[in-house]
Amino acid sequence: MILLVAILVSVTIALLRGGRFVALTKVPLQWGLLAVAAFAVQALFIYQTPSSTALGVWGWQELLFVGSHLLLLIAVWVNRHLVGVKLIGLGLLLNLVVMVANGGWMPITPEAIIKVGHAGLVPSLASGVRVPSSKNIILSPGETRLGFLSDVFVLPRPFPVPSVFSIGDVLVALGVFFLIQNAMLQAESKAATVEKIR
Repeated sequence: MILLVAILVSVTIALLRGGRFVALTKVPLQWGLLAVAAFAVQALFIYQTPSSTALGVWGWQELLFVGSHLLLLIAVWVNRHLVGVKLIGLGLLLNLVVMVANGGWMPITPEAIIKVGHAGLVPSLASGVRVPSSKNIILSPGETRLGFLSDVFVLPRPFPVPSVFSIGDVLVALGVFFLIQNAMLQAESKAATVEKIR
């Protein structure tokens, strides 16, 4: 959710600064289909995974889900020359590290689930229960490895869309923000330069 907010805020700010929305279609992104494939795999497993996972047990679903993040990191590496992409890569890497350390999914505490009002979405708040339609698995702080990298930041109500996110998510959102700003405003800058030459 924080990524969607970052995209909306960045596009809005860029437009207010005179940027051009159409410029986003001209970002020289390489290996874009690899990223699309990775997101497709993630969507499949986010929406089709079982309601619970045996702690510490790696199955084919966990392996493929983590593998999709590796595909994203490859796409990031290829596009590292673009503004903001290195931040995106760092955020993805931090998320991957904590997920690998905790069985392939992103840990979230029962308390965080309650704070955002999502307790009704899970069958129970017991450890190992997967949160439907998300990459999260419920773990208590004592069971979570590298807990400071997990989903620990909470935006509760009255925020319009209460959510929980990680420091990795913050870095990805910042990277996307800078990528969009640069793309939309650089196009405007080039257009202004051409106009002056004329």
